[in-house]
Amino acid sequence: AITKGVSVTSSRVLTKMAVFKSVTFVCALLVLLPACHGYPTGAPATACVSLHPGHMLNATNAVVPQTSTSPYSIVVDGDKYTPGTALSVRIVGPVFRGFLIQARKPGMTTPIGTFSNAPTDTKTANCTTADSSMTHANPNQKENITLTWNPPSTGVGNVHFIATVAEMKVTYWMDVTSVEISEDSSGGASLAKPTFYLLILCLIQAVFFLK
Repeated sequence: AITKGVSVTSSRVLTKMAVFKSVTFVCALLVLLPACHGYPTGAPATACVSLHPGHMLNATNAVVPQTSTSPYSIVVDGDKYTPGTALSVRIVGPVFRGFLIQARKPGMTTPIGTFSNAPTDTKTANCTTADSSMTHANPNQKENITLTWNPPSTGVGNVHFIATVAEMKVTYWMDVTSVEISEDSSGGASLAKPTFYLLILCLIQAVFFLK
């Protein structure tokens, strides 16, 4: 009887230990799980300047960007922009899930212009000013998306597009940069043409009446 009692007690102790270990594991998982996640609904405000997504492997270790050549590229529809006229910009490459893109003057960190007409699974973001950036709206797969950038109504000189693109939370590339595009000032110059032609016409008429 004594042996049987000891056996039952030992069994209960082992059962309690197993339950304790399971509960401890679940609690640890719940604590660490949020840290392992990135930002599935869009880049955080803290990424506006550095474009660093801030993904974490765990509570203390951050995910570092890839150092290999990025498989993604930023392709701009043309090598010039007209102030106040929308321009198409594409993120080209394999499937990805997250991104943050801005237009900037080379060497600067302030976003230029705004984005609009957000494609499916994307949204505009407010960095410094409203809609000055574009980011992902969810972790769904995306590929070769086309974005709409609206330059300021007044030209600002050369700009380029710079982005961080995340294939997944633990694999992302920073400083994915387009070629520089220049301001197209021909639109402003064309406004002077009617005045020029009118001046020529007046001179011709003056010469005709002087004869």
